[in-house]
Amino acid sequence: MRRSAAESLKGQTEALVAAASAAADWFRRPAASALSAARTARLRALGWRDAAKPADADLSFALREAVEHSAQAVAEAARWGVESDLGLYRTAEAVREAAKKLSAAAGSKGRARAAALVEAKKWAGEAERLRRLTRSAAHEDPSLAGALKRETVSTRLSNAAEAVQQACDALGGTLAE
Repeated sequence: MRRSAAESLKGQTEALVAAASAAADWFRRPAASALSAARTARLRALGWRDAAKPADADLSFALREAVEHSAQAVAEAARWGVESDLGLYRTAEAVREAAKKLSAAAGSKGRARAAALVEAKKWAGEAERLRRLTRSAAHEDPSLAGALKRETVSTRLSNAAEAVQQACDALGGTLAE
């Protein structure tokens, strides 16, 4: 059964919100449930990506990348034992807010879509700003390995925010729809 473009976009943005929420939950309080939710979102995103129409390839790719980086931030933090801190939590929260605003943009049209896209890009930019602060704080870590792990995890969150911005750009091209 072939899904409509609207269904595919809705499914992909819901998978992104789920992955970003799992990351924010993990960095608030690490738990196996957040890791499981991130993995589930990644699998759902794969299914929705396969169902996407070729005309939406750029948007679909950016959404998939955002999901992947969000899920990888959680997986790498779990694997490497990266402790949660306020910087990682706030960065993940900013990615979650960007994902929510992007999802709202996907479900609207015209001016409402444009306004939601602007908000999504603001939150994605905030995630990048917070990542820079987190990266600086990571260099204060007396353990070189700990600093590198923390920096890698924060970079994953930054990459997710960048992919959200790319998805915003791709969706922005559909404002007339």
